[in-house]
Amino acid sequence: MLVIERNLITPSEIDPSVIDLLGIDWYEVNKTVLSRETRDGRFVRLHRTGGTALDDGEFVYASPEVAIQIYIKPCACIVLKSTDLNAIGHFCFDVGNRHLPLFWFDDGLALAYDGQLYPALKGQYGNNVVIETRTLSPASTLQAFGASWLLS
Repeated sequence: MLVIERNLITPSEIDPSVIDLLGIDWYEVNKTVLSRETRDGRFVRLHRTGGTALDDGEFVYASPEVAIQIYIKPCACIVLKSTDLNAIGHFCFDVGNRHLPLFWFDDGLALAYDGQLYPALKGQYGNNVVIETRTLSPASTLQAFGASWLLS
């Protein structure tokens, strides 16, 4: 088992032939302890001491033998595709009332698929709501005070 205390590594220092992926789900990006196997079968335990969320493509460990890179698995999402600011505002309100995280993409807003919420949103927003597979990254999360990527 490889125990990792999260240390940020510059990708330019890493040999691409030693990269191993640690797959996580979108809702695990803020976990303080993760234990699982990497793509190549290494069992690792990652310890986070707070701070920023894990992000897709981030390297959390590197040695001459192996570099561990975070991979956020894509998932089924409910996506609103609209340029109507009124519809976008209502959608944000409807989803926010359920305390579900929203993610910003260039072509719309997305949230993880919810079987009870999808029919209600589809009924209200019609063909503007679709189900697609997306990677929900913390960098694209909308916060109560705006998109997190706008703050950096």
